[in-house]
Amino acid sequence: MLILVSVQKFHLFLPVGWYVDEIRTKTEVYVDVEIQYESKGVHDDLDNTIDYSEIHRMLKSLSEKSFKLLESFGEAFLSQSKLKFAHVNLKYIKISIQKPQILEMASDCDGQIIEMKMEF
Repeated sequence: MLILVSVQKFHLFLPVGWYVDEIRTKTEVYVDVEIQYESKGVHDDLDNTIDYSEIHRMLKSLSEKSFKLLESFGEAFLSQSKLKFAHVNLKYIKISIQKPQILEMASDCDGQIIEMKMEF
């Protein structure tokens, strides 16, 4: 059976950007994560599944590191997830990072989204 574990709208402030002021101020983001894996059965055992609290811990831990690009944050999460959840038969890991702040004052959009997916 295929199982999908999802975390939605995880609210973070990331030290991300090219300039010191951007990193010091931190950027508000909302992160969505999907991890799909194949299972022969969970059997009420956490070792046979993905603990979503581990996803929370990984996102929080990564939010304490500085990155120049949101894509770099996403790439780091994908790489860590691949290793952390190697005990299950992963099908894909997807991360979406929404940045609601608009750099251009005259912009008509609600924000920007970066989406990255690693398939196995």
